[in-house]
Amino acid sequence: MTRGRGWFLGAGVLALASLGLPWAGQLSGAGHPARVAVLAALALAVVGLRRRQDQWLTAALAAAGVGLLLGGVDASSGRVALAAAATCLVLGCRAAGHRLVPSRWAGGTAG
Repeated sequence: MTRGRGWFLGAGVLALASLGLPWAGQLSGAGHPARVAVLAALALAVVGLRRRQDQWLTAALAAAGVGLLLGGVDASSGRVALAAAATCLVLGCRAAGHRLVPSRWAGGTAG
């Protein structure tokens, strides 16, 4: 198993589980805009891991963040699962050596 693969697998499972859990008091399966962000985050993460391009992983994390913030912040089970998935994505990226923050944002010196 490659470095970070377990974290990525956990992130995917948690993100998929968040789709079936209630979000902000809505019934499971209700059309909620945050679910679109979850699917976008999953797709972007898969593309980033397949192509080994870190900017896709950064976009996946941003999409997960949007999903968490859409519709307000509360502690519904769907949001908690998505937050856990985003955390697993970050931990997997760190374990595998992927950069989530582009080098120009990381305080690199301009020369």
